Amino acid sequence: MNRNFRLWFLKLLVNLPVRFLDRFLKFPQTAEFPQTRMLLNTYGQMMVVYRVDCLQGVFGAVPDKNLERLIRVGAKVLVGVSDSDRYYRAWVGLAYLLAKEEYLRNLQQASPQSLLFDIKRQWLSDLSFLKENQIMYDLEGFYQYSITNYLSNLVHNYAQITTTKNIGGICKR
Repeated sequence: MNRNFRLWFLKLLVNLPVRFLDRFLKFPQTAEFPQTRMLLNTYGQMMVVYRVDCLQGVFGAVPDKNLERLIRVGAKVLVGVSDSDRYYRAWVGLAYLLAKEEYLRNLQQASPQSLLFDIKRQWLSDLSFLKENQIMYDLEGFYQYSITNYLSNLVHNYAQITTTKNIGGICKR
């Protein structure tokens, strides 16, 4: 199957129900449990980064509303279920622990050569002119770039970016 057609079809399968779910699902009024607060904070940060990314013109003149809806619906579903069901809540907590462990394990195993290869393959940035000691000096920064492109730079400035009380209906700061 043509790769572009497959991507178009997959997005169609995701975007149509997400558009419907976004209209009918609501955020809980309060975050009762630590896992729920973590989810709301994480998705709130993602929405701030998304909005800053949009301001930079990444999507052109019109932001990608499908991505915004997908982020919002993901938050609504996970927060709604985990706030109501302790079994799901435990799995959300486990997901955060495993994600932290996976991040740290991959960071520890990262080498300058593998990072340069991943960055070039995924983001088409050729940083082969850098010396190994330059990459080792900021290994975590290069690792974050290898897995998020420039988005990690936006989230690092999250505290400076967020000044509003309610970002995208997700995170009250």
